[in-house]
Amino acid sequence: MKKFAIGFATGTIALTLCVLGYLRLGLANVAADAPPPAWAARLMFSSVHASIRRTAPANLRSPLPATDENLIAGGKLYLNNCVGCHGEPGKSASDFGATFYPPTPQFPRDGTSYSEAEIFWIAKHGIRRSGMSAQGFDYTDDQLWQLAGFVSHITNLPPRVRGGLEEGSGH
Repeated sequence: MKKFAIGFATGTIALTLCVLGYLRLGLANVAADAPPPAWAARLMFSSVHASIRRTAPANLRSPLPATDENLIAGGKLYLNNCVGCHGEPGKSASDFGATFYPPTPQFPRDGTSYSEAEIFWIAKHGIRRSGMSAQGFDYTDDQLWQLAGFVSHITNLPPRVRGGLEEGSGH
């Protein structure tokens, strides 16, 4: 058992030194126009999702009623502030959103696996080093809840909401 513990500790130290050396020698490619290795992309994707699920309070619920009016208000915020990166409903994906690392989620095309509470948390606090800045300084919580409600329904909007967005949206 003693040999196993010594071997395990030695292996752990050697692996740690190799990883630190790899990073400190600048061997990790950080170019924004180069795709990351698949293992790095998977690791970062799962890390971000795990952090959001851990940090966004599980009992967080929208204080707003789930009405078409609130979805339309959230949709108008989305159309005015989010389409440049996340794409516009009924249009092709955002070319600009693809330039980020990681590429910006295209909600109208792909939807999201996040809950409404998690979307609210992301919009309010942002995601470090992703291009998604914190919006809690610019919008009220009610506005962010409207936006979160819209994003959570973006792939399956009721006809009345789609019509409300088309009226006077300029899009």
